[in-house]
Amino acid sequence: MFRFTARQVWSCFCATTAFAATVEAITSPIVAKGPPCVTNNGAVQVTADCVDSTYNTVIIDAEQDFATPVAHRRVSGHFSETNIDFNIYLPKSGWDGRFFQLVYPLQNSTAEDHEIGFGADSGGYTNHVAGGGGYRADAAVAKLSRTIAARYYQSDRKIYGYIYGASGGSMVTVGAAENTFDVWQGAIPLVQAITISNPNSFCIRAMASLVLESQKEKIRDSVRPGGDGSPFSHLNALEKEVLTEVTELGLTLESFEDWEGLAGNRTNFLHTFRVLIPPTIAALDPTYVNDFWTKDGFLGTEKSDLGDFYRKSVVEFNTTVKSVLIDSAKVPVAFTLAKSPSTLPAYGLQATIKSEDGKSALGQFTIQITKGSQTAEIDPGQNTTVLAMISEDSRIQVDNRAWLAGSAYHRYQVPTQSDLYGYDYLRKADGTPKYPQRNVLIGPTIARNASGGATYTGNITTKVMVMDSLEDFDAFPWHADWYRTEVKEALGDRFGQNFRLYYTENADHYLEPVPQDQLTRIVSYHPAYEQHLRDLSAWVEKGKQPPAETTYSVSHGQIKVPASAAQRKGIQPVVVLTVSGKTQIVTMARQAVSFKAHIEVPPGTGSVTSVEWDFEGTGHFEAAGSFEKGKAVLDVTASRSYQTPGTYFAAVRVTSNRNGDANAAYAQVANLGRVRVVVN
Repeated sequence: MFRFTARQVWSCFCATTAFAATVEAITSPIVAKGPPCVTNNGAVQVTADCVDSTYNTVIIDAEQDFATPVAHRRVSGHFSETNIDFNIYLPKSGWDGRFFQLVYPLQNSTAEDHEIGFGADSGGYTNHVAGGGGYRADAAVAKLSRTIAARYYQSDRKIYGYIYGASGGSMVTVGAAENTFDVWQGAIPLVQAITISNPNSFCIRAMASLVLESQKEKIRDSVRPGGDGSPFSHLNALEKEVLTEVTELGLTLESFEDWEGLAGNRTNFLHTFRVLIPPTIAALDPTYVNDFWTKDGFLGTEKSDLGDFYRKSVVEFNTTVKSVLIDSAKVPVAFTLAKSPSTLPAYGLQATIKSEDGKSALGQFTIQITKGSQTAEIDPGQNTTVLAMISEDSRIQVDNRAWLAGSAYHRYQVPTQSDLYGYDYLRKADGTPKYPQRNVLIGPTIARNASGGATYTGNITTKVMVMDSLEDFDAFPWHADWYRTEVKEALGDRFGQNFRLYYTENADHYLEPVPQDQLTRIVSYHPAYEQHLRDLSAWVEKGKQPPAETTYSVSHGQIKVPASAAQRKGIQPVVVLTVSGKTQIVTMARQAVSFKAHIEVPPGTGSVTSVEWDFEGTGHFEAAGSFEKGKAVLDVTASRSYQTPGTYFAAVRVTSNRNGDANAAYAQVANLGRVRVVVN
C-alpha cells in the first residue's frame, strides 16, 4: 500500500477544487514507503503493502469536479520518470465501498463516460490507467486509489477492487490474477487471449483468407441461418484441408459469415497482419521466411497441393522508383514505380530497397498497390530511417513471400504444452509435431510482454470469472476452456469457490461499437460483463454464489452449447426464432409471413426486458408490440409481408435484466435469433 504523510495527503486533496478548469500541477512527489515487491519466475509479485521500484513515486497533477456522466471528482496523476498517467473518478454519491478498473495494454488514461457511469451505478469509483505497465502500474494505482478514496469519502471501511479487460486486456487481467495478492479481490478476463493467441490466431486467419477467398460466399451461405450447415461439402479437397485445419485449431465456423471481419477489411485484418505479423516474425525469428521457402518440411517446399498453391501465389518483381511523394515531415508516404505486374494481390506486399548493384538489401517496409496503379502507398508506422533511403531511381524489389510464409507460421509454433489440445491437429499420434518447429515460440514472449509476466499457470490469487464469445475469430473460444482447466488443476478443491467461465452467444471479439451492418447478427457483450462484475462483487463481498457456469462441450476445436437456457445456464437469454415453424422459408412478395420467437432466460438470472424485430436484416430494429413483462420464458409473435423479391435474414433481438428493469441503463444482457426468408 502507498503510505503518505498527513501533509502529503492533505496537499493532494486541498490543491484544487474546480469545475472543468485548468489547474496548477502539484509538483511535490508522493513517495511510497514499505518493503520492496519481490520477483518470482520473472514476474513482480505485488502485495497490498509492497513497493514497486518502478511505480514508487506519484505526482498528483490535478483534481477537478465534473457534473457528467455523474457528479464526480477526478484525480489525475502520473508516475515519476515513466510515461504512465492515470485518472481516478470518484462519484459524489452512492459509493458503496468498491472500485472497478478496466485495463488494456494500449489504452490511454481517460475512461469513457459509460465506464464511469457504470461504476457509479454499481456503487463504485473508477480507476483508469494508461497501458504499457502490464498489471504493475494498474496495481500501483489500485493501492493508491484506496488511500485517496478513504480520504475523499471519509471512510475507514474495507475497499474492494475488481479488474477486468478484453483481448490484450485479458492478458493484463490474468497477469494481475496470478501475480498480485489482495490488490484486487476479483478479476474478469474478457474474450480471453492466452500464450498462443498472438500471433497464431492471426496466422490461422491469414491462411483461411488466402486459400478460401474464392469460396467465401459458399461457406458464408452454408453457415448462415437456413443454410445447409455443411460448408465442407461445397469445397474441393485442398479447400477442405484448409477449412479443416483452421477450424480444428479453433477458428469458429459461425464466424465465417462475417468474412470481412474474419479475413477482410472490416476489422482492418489485412492491414494489421501485413504491418505487424511479418515484421514481428522477422524481429524474433529472422531466418524463418528464408527457411520457409528453401528447407524441407516447410510448406514453401512441400510437395502437396497446398504447397503448390502457395508457390503459385508468389508475386515478385524488380523495378525502380520514378518519383517520391513526401509528407510535411519530409517522410516518404508513396512512390511511383517504373513498372509493375498487371495483377497484384490486394494484400501482403513488402518492398525491399536494394543497393545500387542490386545485390544487397538495405531495408524493408510494407506497401499497398491499388489494382491498375503504378503507385505504391507506404503503410503507416514504417521505419523512417529505411524510408529516408527512397529516392528517384532507387532499386526496389516487391514480393509477398513474407506474408505467405507468415500465414503458415502457426504450423511451426506448436506449443510444447501438450494440454493445449487445440494443437493436437498439428501433432502426430505420438504427440510430436507433424512439421519442423522453430527454435523460438514467440507467442509466450508476446503474452508475457502484454500481461506483465503472466505464465498462465492457473494459480490465481483472487476470484475470477472469464467471459468469452462464441463467434470470436481473434481469441478462439476453446482457449478459455483450456485456461479453466489450468485453474482447476492449480486450485484443486478450491476451484469451485474461485472460478467461473461464461460463454456469450452471437458475440465476437470487438467490444464497442458493433458496426451497423453487423447489428443484425452480433450483440455487444458489454452489458453481459457489467452483470458479471456485479455478480463478482456480490460473490466477493457477501458470499453470494454467482449463476452457474455455461454448460458446453468441445469437439474438433469448436465450442458447442445446449439449445435450452435451463441446460445452457449462464446469464444470457436464449432465443429461438422460427418462420412458419422453420429456420427458412420461401414465399411470394406481398404474402404475409409469420414469425415466432421463443425466449428463455436462465433460471434465477432475471426476466425479459425488451424484444425488437429486424425483418429486413439491415441492423435497424423496431420495438415489438406489447409482451408480458416480468417473464423469464415467453413466446412473441409477429407478421410481415415483403414487397421486394430477395433473400432476407430476419432477426429478433432480446434483452434481459437481473431485476427485470427495462429502464436500467446497464446490464441489459442481449441475444439474437435469426431466420432466412427467400422472397420470389
